[in-house]
Amino acid sequence: MPEFNDWGVSYSAISFVERALRGHAKVASFERTKDIEFDIGLTNGKSIKMVLVNEYTLGLAAIHRAQSEFPGVEYIVTCANWNGYTREAKDYGRENGLGIFVVGEFFGALHWTEPKKYCQKDKDGNPIYYYKAA
Repeated sequence: MPEFNDWGVSYSAISFVERALRGHAKVASFERTKDIEFDIGLTNGKSIKMVLVNEYTLGLAAIHRAQSEFPGVEYIVTCANWNGYTREAKDYGRENGLGIFVVGEFFGALHWTEPKKYCQKDKDGNPIYYYKAA
């Protein structure tokens, strides 16, 4: 049994992500470890390591904490679409090969060849980011 997380991620959020992964066209398999860490096998044969957090505004301090607690993490996903991230956090992710997303963005990113570079667009083709001030 995975150990309990101290990131405030509820069981319902974890269950939602598990159901979404099971039904995602680009996900071949996944394993949940440390309660909020997901090792995800993609249908293209690649695998990724994602950590689910519950941060209303995901900032650099939380990113560094996640990297420390989950070595090798490639994606840090905050568990609700009403959450967001700071501009600094998103920029840090881009500069360091780390995907920083809200949960809906993450599932969209899995459809891309380079998921870490995914950016949702509006109807006019403008990028949509979930920026929040810290």
